[in-house]
Amino acid sequence: MPKPDYAYITLTDVSAGEAAVFARWLRDSFVPARDLVWFASSLAVANGEQDPWPLPAEGGDEDITEELRRHLDSVEVL
Repeated sequence: MPKPDYAYITLTDVSAGEAAVFARWLRDSFVPARDLVWFASSLAVANGEQDPWPLPAEGGDEDITEELRRHLDSVEVL
């Protein structure tokens, strides 16, 4: 993802629910502002998607899991 001033963390072999737990921890405990966490899936990147999605700034694991699944459902499989 060619974006300036960013860092990324790759999670492998995890479910949306497992990724949500990590993403919530990162959002709530580590980054300086809750709206700074964005995400992308390898499926989206493999299909040419260049723009990451924002992680919900509010909500718990279930809300984040739902957003991650919505993201995956939006990716057209080639």
